[in-house]
Amino acid sequence: MENLLALTLHSTLIGTMLSFMAVTTPTVFKTLDEENLQKFLRFVFPRLFKFCLILVLLAGILFLFGKSFFGSIISITMAFGFLANAYVITPKINKYRDLSLSGDTASKKKFKLLHLLSVSIFLLQILGSCSILFAYSMNHIIFFFKNVLLF
Repeated sequence: MENLLALTLHSTLIGTMLSFMAVTTPTVFKTLDEENLQKFLRFVFPRLFKFCLILVLLAGILFLFGKSFFGSIISITMAFGFLANAYVITPKINKYRDLSLSGDTASKKKFKLLHLLSVSIFLLQILGSCSILFAYSMNHIIFFFKNVLLF
């Protein structure tokens, strides 16, 4: 039961992250002016990372109770990525973005590098959740073929 709840949380996490990438981000870049875009992104991103952190921590705890080593390790590893993005990388991204807007060219390079790091972590986290769902799906498919179809 615990593993099923954890898998549901990872499914929710994937949906949240993909909808943010595919719907929210492109929409705000097309509809908001620069000032409101910056305010919106600075408001939403930390909350997104914290929300995802809660989901993945709950999933990790549930996997521990369900005695799933793979799910718990991936979930806890992902939690560190959300922590880093929420409390370390995003504040630095905001700082270097402000400095680059004021004309500091060295800050522009740091901003781009940190932004790439943040996006890379985010994409790896999606892959982490997908790998968990894939691994558990394959276990059930193998069980089905082994025990149901092959008698």
